[in-house]
Amino acid sequence: MVIRTTLLLAGAFAASLAAVAGAAGNSSLANGKAIFLTGRDLHGKQMRAARPPLRPSCAACHRVNGAGGIHLPGGAVSADLRHAALVTQMKPPYTLALLERAISRGIDSDGKPLNRVMPHWQMSRGDLHDVAEYVFTALK
Repeated sequence: MVIRTTLLLAGAFAASLAAVAGAAGNSSLANGKAIFLTGRDLHGKQMRAARPPLRPSCAACHRVNGAGGIHLPGGAVSADLRHAALVTQMKPPYTLALLERAISRGIDSDGKPLNRVMPHWQMSRGDLHDVAEYVFTALK
C-alpha cells in the first residue's frame, strides 16, 4: 500500500513538473495571448497606444479568433489576422517582423499606412514580439 501511494504521489509530482515546464516553455505565447485577448500582459500591465485606441484589446476589434470583420467608425472594417489571411492570401505576405511593424507603427506588409483606426501600440519589445508571435502562430 505504501509503495503504491508513493508511486501515485511520484507520478502526480512528475505531472506537475511537466505542466510547469510546459507553461514556462510557452510563456511568450501565453503572454501574447493575454495581450491579444485583454490588452494586458501576464503581469497585468495595460497596453497603451500613441493615441487612445477605440477598444482596449486586439480581440475587441479583431475578434477572439482573429477573424476580424467588425465594422468600425469611418467605414473601417477590422482585418482578418488569421494565418491564411496574413500569409497565404496577402501579397507580400506578412512575416513576424512585418507584423510587429504593423502593430507598433501602423504600416502594412507592403509598406503602406494602415487605416487610422489601427492604434500604434506602444509596448515593450518583448510584449510586442509575444503578441505578434501569438497572432502569427496561434490564430488559424
